[in-house]
Parts: sequence; structure tokens; C-alpha cells
Amino acid sequence: MAILTGVGLSQESTKLLAEKLSVSFPDDYKEFLINYNGFRITSPDYCDIPYNKVDNKFISFDGLFGLNVNNENYDLEYINNEMVDELSFISDVLIIGVDPGDNFYVLVTEGEQSGVYYWDRGCLHSNDEKINFSIAGPEESLYLYFYTKTFRQFFELLLEKT
Repeated sequence: MAILTGVGLSQESTKLLAEKLSVSFPDDYKEFLINYNGFRITSPDYCDIPYNKVDNKFISFDGLFGLNVNNENYDLEYINNEMVDELSFISDVLIIGVDPGDNFYVLVTEGEQSGVYYWDRGCLHSNDEKINFSIAGPEESLYLYFYTKTFRQFFELLLEKT
């Protein structure tokens, strides 16, 4: 499986980005941006990762966003500026990655709900018998499924699966 990463960001760049996006980055996420600045599966374009809260027991993964990347669809700042308003019912949230069907991975950076979530924006799992979401917005396309408590746990799982 081929993986594409970016050129790591400086400490100052991560600080400025967090300020621009009005969110505080957890230390493990800052470390990811400094070391990788993005993480994308390029061949065969995505992978499946285990997830017992949906009927087929997996969700797909395509990439984690970086800053100033060639494709704006994988750019952390661009995606958050375009999409994060849909999640206005949650505070301290950041869109960090995507599956091949434009469903997102989000990081709640502070508070009791902090952790990594899968945002079933396309309602792929809305007809599942297991509708086991953790956070529900005002409509079905705003269901968030808890995945891991920390970004580090999520990233280590991705490294293991890729």
C-alpha cells in the first residue's frame, strides 16, 4: 500500500494554523503535523479499518489532511474553512481526514467528548441495524461515531493497517 505524506510543519506554523482555525491542537495532533503534515493512501486509494459500531464492522479511510498541499480537497485549512460550520453544534472541533466517499474524520480537541470521530455525512450507515452514533446533530447527515479517545491512538491504528 503506497502512502503519501507531506513535508512537516514548524512549531510556529502549527500555532498559527490553530489560531486561524480557532481551535487548540492536542499535543499528539501537533506532533503529527510537525512530522507528517498529511497522510494519504495513494494505492489502492483507500483502506478499510475495523469499526464494530456499524453493520459491516468496518469504515473506509483515504487520508489525513495537511497544510498547503497540492490538492485543496486534502488541505486542512481549506476543508475546515469550507465545512466545519456544519458542525457548529459542537465546540472545539476540527475536520482532520476523509474516507473515499467524502465522509470525514473529525477531532474534538477539548472537553468530555474529546477524541476522533467518524462523521457519516453521506448517511452511509443510516439504514444500518446498528445505528450506534455518539453525537447527533440536528439532522441525520450530522451523526458522529466515536472512534478513539486520542489522535495518537487513531494514527497508530492507521499505521498498523497500512
